[in-house]
Parts: sequence; structure tokens; C-alpha cells
Amino acid sequence: MKYLFFSVFLTFSLFGETSDKYTGPIPASEKRLVDGKSEFVKTGQFPNEWKLFFKAKEGDFAVFYDLNGDEFHYRYRRNKFDLDGEWFVKDLIVGNPYIVSGEWIGYYFYALDERKKRSSFALPKKLPAEPTEFSDKQSIPIFKLVFYKEILTDELLY
Repeated sequence: MKYLFFSVFLTFSLFGETSDKYTGPIPASEKRLVDGKSEFVKTGQFPNEWKLFFKAKEGDFAVFYDLNGDEFHYRYRRNKFDLDGEWFVKDLIVGNPYIVSGEWIGYYFYALDERKKRSSFALPKKLPAEPTEFSDKQSIPIFKLVFYKEILTDELLY
């Protein structure tokens, strides 16, 4: 009984302390893909600058994600022989936060078939975007990568 009380007390005290500690380099109030899509539906404008985490390089794209885990694809090279594009993204580190800006050039859309089942292959769509397709939860925006900068924190971690 004494050990159960101690473990419950320790658990509550640990969870109570985390609210004052470091929460991460990107604040929870930062806009996410869902917010950008709703802004596009209302105004017709989609933001070009985001605070995102780097995931990986896939083909000619650098893949980033927001706090919800939704992906953004940034084209950083013309083809696999574009060494300048490869040099441009050589400093990206998986999991690190970045301020990323680019020119919005299209989106990936996963279409529904006759049975209302989602396709496993994405259709790349160019602008202008269809609001109903782009606001779909599964659609992924495609940008041309213009600039990125790593977000550094000023807080002391101990």
C-alpha cells in the first residue's frame, strides 16, 4: 500500500512539473495545415511560410510536417542530376524544426473511386486548386522550396 501511494504521488508530481518546462521549438499556437486549408477555402490564399519539422528527402522533394503530423512536400531540385538543388538542402537534419518558405505550385490529391474508397496513388494537381479537393484531409500541398532556416531556441535545457 505504501508503494502504491508513493508511485501515484510520484506520477502526479511529474505530470504537474511538465507544464512549466520546455514545450518545444514550435509553439502549439502556430498555424497548421488544417488552418491553412480553411484559410484557403475562405479567402483563396494559402500561406507560403510555415514552421515545420523536417522528415526526409523523397525523390526530388524535401518532406516536412507540422505539429499534427500533416505533410508538406517541397521540391528542391529539377531532377536527380540537379547537384545545386542537392547542395541547397544538404544541411537539413531529420526531426529539426525549420521556418520554411516556398512558392505554392500544386497539391497531391487522393481520389475516391465509385465505391467511395480512397485511391492509394496520389494525383499531382496544379494550381488553381479546386477548394473541395484541396480542403480534403488527405491532400498534400506541394511547394517549390525557396528558403529555409533552422529554428534555434534561447531556452536553457537541463
